[in-house]
Amino acid sequence: MRIEQLEYIVKIAQCGSINKAAQDLYLSQSNLSQSIKSLENEVGKKIFKRTSKGVELTKFGLEFINHAHATMDQYYLTQEFCKTYDRNPPLKFSVACQYMRFANLLFLEIYKKYSSNYAAFSFLEGSFLDIIDNVTSHSAELGILLVSQSQKKITLNLMRSRGLMYNSILACPASITVGKNHPLYFSNLTEVTLEMMKNYPIVMYKDMDFNFSSELSKLDIYTKGNRIIVSDRNTLHEILNSTDSYSIAAYTNAYKNVDYYDNIKALKLNDPRFSMELGWIRSISHPLSDLAVEYIEMIKQSQI
Repeated sequence: MRIEQLEYIVKIAQCGSINKAAQDLYLSQSNLSQSIKSLENEVGKKIFKRTSKGVELTKFGLEFINHAHATMDQYYLTQEFCKTYDRNPPLKFSVACQYMRFANLLFLEIYKKYSSNYAAFSFLEGSFLDIIDNVTSHSAELGILLVSQSQKKITLNLMRSRGLMYNSILACPASITVGKNHPLYFSNLTEVTLEMMKNYPIVMYKDMDFNFSSELSKLDIYTKGNRIIVSDRNTLHEILNSTDSYSIAAYTNAYKNVDYYDNIKALKLNDPRFSMELGWIRSISHPLSDLAVEYIEMIKQSQI
């Protein structure tokens, strides 16, 4: 197995076509096909399957490409290390995080602290599964996410199968978030029940079903059509601000000192079925950098 073959795999997956990938790589289609066939013979599994539109990754290929990305990243980092060995290396820190404003603000705080140095920082916001994928592929050294307490065992098994280590920070209650078009926004209530929300649509992130399916399956709202599925924080906030919808989120002590979001109010959800845990993950094979350790400590301090 050669690094060039891994580059070929990634390029073909991006293009969805061996012919297009060959053009981008300045190779003949026959040579590229032969190289991929040789690699598949070596690993003993098919990486691609042909379709009417070109090629796509097999089930094995989807897992293989994650490892390919990780191997290529390490290869390029090693090259960069050799080139810059005699220079001052840049400070590097990368975190993948679910949709949490306090984590975003703390990331900005740690960047400002070290911005006078040559810094290469990245903050990758996404869904629960996005966090898992980013840390697995080493696109991020650290992942910050919420875990459903009722499905923690299943979730930990998933993480272990991806070579990840999970660490709990704290348990946190669930909350109902609403915008100014919802009647509860202007109420004096600090706690609500799901019964109070039954006549309003719920806005959910696309993979909330995955991590909180046990809780959601027990709710009447789950079987009705009053759901709006989104994939990003901005869209969710636009919907909350423009309709009488609501969303379910975690509400941590960090928001005692930091505003939640403009024009969005969080009310504690009084429902024992929803129990969340804030935690962090890393690759078992990659120890955390000093900056990552400092960032985790900042998160812990923000919860006091």
